[in-house]
Amino acid sequence: MTDGAARLELDQRTIHALIEAFDASDWLEMTVTVGSDRLYVSRRKQSDASPAPDPLPPIPVPVSTEPVHVQPAHATPPSLTGTVVESPSVGLFWRSPAPGAPPFVDVGTHVSAGDTLAIVEVMKLMNHVAAPVDGVVTAILVENGASVEYGQTIVIVDPES
Repeated sequence: MTDGAARLELDQRTIHALIEAFDASDWLEMTVTVGSDRLYVSRRKQSDASPAPDPLPPIPVPVSTEPVHVQPAHATPPSLTGTVVESPSVGLFWRSPAPGAPPFVDVGTHVSAGDTLAIVEVMKLMNHVAAPVDGVVTAILVENGASVEYGQTIVIVDPES
């Protein structure tokens, strides 16, 4: 790779858009390779799914650089105020770094911008959700281990005055 060259990768928005396209299709399986990243999705049960062929023949997939516009499925409850923290992708919401470990935060925890609030797991990738502002966690709106959607409000942080 030359200096200044952009590395192609499957970022969260691209993965989300590809999964939406897969859901809208009648395909049973889909594999997309972009640069060194590879995404494999199947509608088949694990025991029925054929393993993804390796290596895959290259299949050109148009990847848009335009932002994906998605309407959040869940609105913030109107009685809560503060800075809304949304799920960065579809996945599983985890309050702690490992089973049995204490949660990153609880309601009432003082946080600094950048502190980890939770993890959203997508296909075994752990995405840390960071506090956008300094403040106090006033609400955690998702149960540990629950499925979340892209843009769903998961935590509310009240900025310190």
